Amino acid sequence: MERVGIFGGTFGPPHMGHVRAAEAFLREMNPEGCENPLHLLVMPTATPPHKQKAEGDTAEARLRMCRAAFGHLADAEVSDYEISRGGISYTVLTLEHFTREDRELWLLCGSDMFLTLDRWYRAEDILRMARIAGISRGTEEFALLDRKRAEYEERTGRRVLLLKNEPFPLSSTEIRRRIAAGEDMDGLLPEGVEEIIRRERLYEIG
Repeated sequence: MERVGIFGGTFGPPHMGHVRAAEAFLREMNPEGCENPLHLLVMPTATPPHKQKAEGDTAEARLRMCRAAFGHLADAEVSDYEISRGGISYTVLTLEHFTREDRELWLLCGSDMFLTLDRWYRAEDILRMARIAGISRGTEEFALLDRKRAEYEERTGRRVLLLKNEPFPLSSTEIRRRIAAGEDMDGLLPEGVEEIIRRERLYEIG
């Protein structure tokens, strides 16, 4: 059974919190000696359904930044599927596209996504098609996430993975604010992402 993970988001821009989440998920899913490693698709959205897209970049720029941010991960690649499809990037449509009889799909969710997943468009279909993995950003109590994990397990009858990664309380909104304010970005962005932002003068108008 092929295993494929999907890590979706606006990634405007991708930051070290995103990278650490992907690394933690791959460590959990692909321990040393794993005979059937999971392949992670990092999936930048075209138009996100749950929030207004921030100004200051383009879809092409977000793709380049994601490739710079996640390119070092051997078991991951950046997919342009949602951006190429265009329109609102509903997760359920992406899962339908990647569903195969011989494939197990996993959906990696940050804490805000994890806590609201049951209210998304066609949530029952999402929970049916994909196994769920959540990871804390460090801005909420782990007990809250754990209660939601138990709810999902009861609804699906399947184990839901909740990663206990070292918290990294950072958001793309905060990154954009810092860039617009000319504040220090040391340690917050992957090196290649920061180079793209500086070269193309992204997010300078907050």
